[in-house]
Amino acid sequence: MNILHINDKIENSGGVETNISQLVNLGKDYGLCGSWIGIYTIKGSLEIKIYPNDEIVFKGDHASFFVFIKNYIVEKDIDIIHIHSLSSPKLLEHFFKLKPVVRSIHEPRILCPGQGKFWRKSEEICNKPFGLHCILDAYKEGCCNRHPKRLLEAYSNVKWETTKGNKGYSALIANSEYIINEAIKVGFTNDKLYLNPHMTPLVEERELKDRSKEKCKSLLFVGRLSRTKGVHYFINLGLELLKKGHNITLDIVGDGHDRSYFESLIPEEYNESFHFHGWQTRENINSFFKNCYLLVFPSIYPEAFGISGIEAMMHGKPVVGFDVGGVNTWLKHNETGYLVPVKEERLLIKRIEILLNDIEKYNSMCKKARTVALKEFQPKIHMGTLYEIYQNCFNKNGF
Repeated sequence: MNILHINDKIENSGGVETNISQLVNLGKDYGLCGSWIGIYTIKGSLEIKIYPNDEIVFKGDHASFFVFIKNYIVEKDIDIIHIHSLSSPKLLEHFFKLKPVVRSIHEPRILCPGQGKFWRKSEEICNKPFGLHCILDAYKEGCCNRHPKRLLEAYSNVKWETTKGNKGYSALIANSEYIINEAIKVGFTNDKLYLNPHMTPLVEERELKDRSKEKCKSLLFVGRLSRTKGVHYFINLGLELLKKGHNITLDIVGDGHDRSYFESLIPEEYNESFHFHGWQTRENINSFFKNCYLLVFPSIYPEAFGISGIEAMMHGKPVVGFDVGGVNTWLKHNETGYLVPVKEERLLIKRIEILLNDIEKYNSMCKKARTVALKEFQPKIHMGTLYEIYQNCFNKNGF
């Protein structure tokens, strides 16, 4: 089958793009030939880039865009359109007319105008389903852009998704039970929702590295540098562990608008223990997983899944993180690491210290993390389920 993946970008900026690149690069081995385009809105006009090249292959208005896409679908003999992170009812309604459209719910953007189910002012998770209160909460809780035009657009997008979009999609793919439950709360049709947790490429046994005997141990964070990702918690716990005399380094892989703020949180005398690496190539990221002692997953907003967690587990490394959103899909408490109630910083530090001090416990969790990753998150499992979803949608629609 030929699949067209559509996102709002092709540049890697987190888990969404990691997942799409995996689908495109691994798909051929499972009978799924994928291509990936990024759609950019620049000053009212649309631009298209095709992965993996960074060149603009189209630039124009909506009318000419629709002609381009229709011809591209014919040229590539596309069977299924797979939408990822894209908020544009006008574009989506057009795609519905061309081919069966499948959507991955990577994050709550089709459930929440703020796209995160998170109140930024109080740094608390929002447990309310979408509704008119979202307009007020944008001002009260800082959970969405408060510019009237942008707020109305964000609200209208979710309203469209939960009504017309709900009818137009052939399937909605969630990577955790958390997302499925949130989707049902706002009215998405249960029989269109499919659970298919993320995958991570197989890492051969010979590539694993035992770090239990290292004198200086690397605690790793991988992700966007934002407060929602809990980078300030990672820095604080690092400082506390260093003050207690633990021989550790804190490796931070990723980037974001808040990077300078996070760097400012580190006292000068501890600067050498913290390393900001920015975004890295896939090969380099794998090297960080290979060489770390454990992964810290300090997100304080409800992550839909958390790909970096299963990547660490595939490398045989345990994870210590906050119990938010769909994280418990893969982080099994006291087995593959430790789940800690969100924002319980003292307990987070205590759990990390257990793994720093108890090598027997650490090695046991390393082994279990690897076992779970191999059993539940290998590509063949994810791709097999995805193929069935695509085939079902293709057979049901008369395009």
